Amino acid sequence: MSTSPSSNKLLYFIVGILVAGAIGFGIYYFTEGPGGEDKIEISIGEDGIKIDGN
Repeated sequence: MSTSPSSNKLLYFIVGILVAGAIGFGIYYFTEGPGGEDKIEISIGEDGIKIDGN
């Protein structure tokens, strides 16, 4: 079974696109994606305690 060099280039291109997409999705998911940590701001002052949930 012999394949031409052009079909190997196409295969490498498709695999590269899939790998880059998986890396990009992983970075998005673990940094900015859904299910991120909730941000809560707690401040204590003369007026008492304030809790601000964003």
